[in-house]
Amino acid sequence: MKHRILITVTDIRRFRQYTLNQIVKWLVGAGLVILLAALAGGWYYIHTLKQLNREARLKQTRLQERIGALSQTVSELEIEVGKKESQLTQLGDRLAGIEAVVGSEPVAGNNLDSRLESVTLGAAQLALLFSIVPNGAPLPMEGVTSAYGWRVHPLLKKREFHPGIDLRAKRGKPVWTTADGVVEFAGYHKRSGYGNLVIIDHGFGFKTYYGHLKKVTVKRGDTVVKGDIIAISGNTGLSTAPHLHYEIRFLTRTVNPYWFIKWQKSDYRSIFKKIKGVPWESFIALINHMASQAIPVSSRPAQK
Repeated sequence: MKHRILITVTDIRRFRQYTLNQIVKWLVGAGLVILLAALAGGWYYIHTLKQLNREARLKQTRLQERIGALSQTVSELEIEVGKKESQLTQLGDRLAGIEAVVGSEPVAGNNLDSRLESVTLGAAQLALLFSIVPNGAPLPMEGVTSAYGWRVHPLLKKREFHPGIDLRAKRGKPVWTTADGVVEFAGYHKRSGYGNLVIIDHGFGFKTYYGHLKKVTVKRGDTVVKGDIIAISGNTGLSTAPHLHYEIRFLTRTVNPYWFIKWQKSDYRSIFKKIKGVPWESFIALINHMASQAIPVSSRPAQK
């Protein structure tokens, strides 16, 4: 019989006996459990670290892409700023020429807006400016039925750009020209949908269009002076009701007629900020030159 080592554990109620082999087995089992738990925890910890590392690398890649895009944007903005600075320099040089023409001395530190505000036109220059450039309403104002800009065409039912302004007018109202010029077209213009149409070339890049007329009272080649009656309002062409389609173009590009209708001599500078794309500083220089030379804009009345 082999000798066995017994370990007795007693308390006040009972006692238990364990062999050394049993205790060793329990200790080995507990060690294995602890070891497996440690291995599982280590694996989970390493897996979590790898996942965090992948996410960090992905964020770093995205951040680098954003930095690259921002760098490209900054480069483009720097180029655009350079262009704008060049344009401002050119505008300042041109404005300096205008100031010299009108006898206005530039004040150190003033920006271009302030310098433009300081350029003042006299009565003769204003009269010339308002005879050359279309201004005021082409007929008695009774309201606007369709503004300049994008809209759904009332007949074609599709979205399109409205290049002019529709002025409410009953059939038979007199229509007059808003600046001096020469009649370029007078008659029925089927292709545009304007019906009876008058186009007046005012020179210096400006033209005005008067559409949907009942009757045209001028003919091609006539010279007209601001305020001359050129037609009678109507409802011809693609039109749902009597009105006047009034359009202003500068170098073939349409501009919003509303601001020209509202334009007044008492605040003639307002148009400079409302209408972009027109070299107003050049107009001012031209007006002053014409006024100094007493060059007439219109030489004869309209032929009726």
